[in-house]
Amino acid sequence: MLNLNVFVLGCLMLTYSCNGSMEEIVGELQRELQQLKMKTAHYDIEMQALRISSANEIQTLKTSIASCENELQTHKIASADEIQALSNSAISSANEIEALKTASTKEIMSLKAQISSLKTERLNAAESSQALNRRFVLGTNSFAEKPAFSVSLDNHATGLGNHQTIIFDNIFANDLGGYSDMTGVFTAPLNGTYFFTASVMSQSGKHLESEICLNGASLVYMYSFDTYYEQGTNSVILVLKTGDRVWVRHTNTPGSTAYGGHWSTFSGFML
Repeated sequence: MLNLNVFVLGCLMLTYSCNGSMEEIVGELQRELQQLKMKTAHYDIEMQALRISSANEIQTLKTSIASCENELQTHKIASADEIQALSNSAISSANEIEALKTASTKEIMSLKAQISSLKTERLNAAESSQALNRRFVLGTNSFAEKPAFSVSLDNHATGLGNHQTIIFDNIFANDLGGYSDMTGVFTAPLNGTYFFTASVMSQSGKHLESEICLNGASLVYMYSFDTYYEQGTNSVILVLKTGDRVWVRHTNTPGSTAYGGHWSTFSGFML
């Protein structure tokens, strides 16, 4: 800028040396110099304003960037917390589902056991009711009909477990209805002395153990085994009270088969 001013000054001096007096030249140069100073001051003011404006804009940008970084950090922390919360919620839900499954399984098993118990109680109640009805009808008449039954096994009883009742499914006679082909149990309808006998046939070459029992207590036993089919037979006389229960059940040797076809029988009557 200084070199330019000197050049302009030189040109003006040369021009005025040719066309005017020195005072005029000096005056003109002073006016030009003043104008140049004013322009320079104006440019300085504009440059200062630009510097301040740029500094403000830069500071604003820095502040905005810092704010964005803070928001991003806040979102990162919040997202991490939300993810952890969702993970914990998922784990809690899985645990609750597993607990509900376990509780449901236990409840189902409990309900099944209750249903089975109710079925057994219903059968026992029906048998007891029948026995009481017969007792009421018969009264004390000594010439009334006496209980008697004779049953056989028509279908094979397979896969017998220990102490499993052998249910004789064919009824030849059942006076007073003391025998139930649903449970395989004879329920005494009257007080008295009874005779019972049972024969149970095993499969060819297989062991078979069974017994006559009273109210769940073992009394007499039958055993059969041979290279061919074989029967085990036994009898017993019992003094019973109304409602006492007698039946034949398998014992030991799990998985045995009681042979059907009317080769296995169970009978009893009041003496």
